[in-house]
Formats: sequence, structure tokens, C-alpha cells
Amino acid sequence: MERVIQVLDDMVRDDIIEDYVVGGATAVLYFSVPNFITEDIDVFVYLKGKPTSSIIDFSPLYDYVLSKKNASIQGEYIIVEGFPVQFLIPYDNLSKEAFEKAIPVSTPTTRFKIFDLEYSMAIMIQFGKEKYVERLRTLLKHRLFDSKKLDSLLERFNLTSKWLGLKKQLEGV
Repeated sequence: MERVIQVLDDMVRDDIIEDYVVGGATAVLYFSVPNFITEDIDVFVYLKGKPTSSIIDFSPLYDYVLSKKNASIQGEYIIVEGFPVQFLIPYDNLSKEAFEKAIPVSTPTTRFKIFDLEYSMAIMIQFGKEKYVERLRTLLKHRLFDSKKLDSLLERFNLTSKWLGLKKQLEGV
């Protein structure tokens, strides 16, 4: 993971991306008991320059990692330093706010930002995929989140009723 962060830092330094934040399960694992797995690292990026259309051109990013960082493409992922990475753009108001309010974390050799737990939970609720429901079950079981903060986010992003529906699936938690 630290080698992936170094590549991302290089991409910022070399003006390929403006900034990045680690999201998805990798971010959630920072806060929780690690009893679920993820197949990839979700990296949300702001690309350099403003998009001129609704189509996002990832080719400068792909060209950079493929030619300068010895990465490869495998299905929907780019294999960076041996890790499958999925590059994503913040896609709506919730993910944009999660990006802007990301929190810094440190390892012994690097610093980077991740989505805050409650934002990650709100995004999982937004999509409601089965794997997200299982992750939410784990988080509810261990009570590792701020329920008032989560409720506020869900209300602001019109996800309260969806959450109430998902909670029915999580009976007994």
C-alpha cells in the first residue's frame, strides 16, 4: 500500500492529478475490525485541469502509470506496485464532500488522506450493494462510528429512508 501512495504522490508532484483520497473498503478498514476483505484500492482523484465535457479523460493518468510506473491493466483495475487500483472521480455532492473533508492518516513512512468513516458509510448506504450491507453490519455490530454524524449526513443527502430500509436487513445487529 505504501508503494501505491508513493506513486500517487508522484502523480501529484508531476502534475498528473491535483489530489487524491483513498476511499472504499481500504478507508473503512482503517476504522474497523478487519474481518472483511477488498479486492482493490479505490482512489478518488481530481485530475489536472477542468473537464471540457461530461466525458472524463483518464488517458493522461493511465499513460503516466503505464509508462512511468510499470503498471499494467487487469480488467477494470490498474495494477500499481502489485495492488489492483480503481481510479474514480468524485461523482456527486456526497462523494465530493467526502473528498473535501477527507482525514489525514499516517503510516511509519507516508501520509495520505482517506474518506471519513461516516462518509464511507453514507456512500455504502447510497449504493446498497450486498457487500456494503455486510460491511455496514460489521460496523453496526462494533459501534465504531458517530451515529449523530451519520444521521446528519444521511438527512442532508436524502438517504435516511434508504438507511431505514437497509437496517431491516440488518435485524439482530
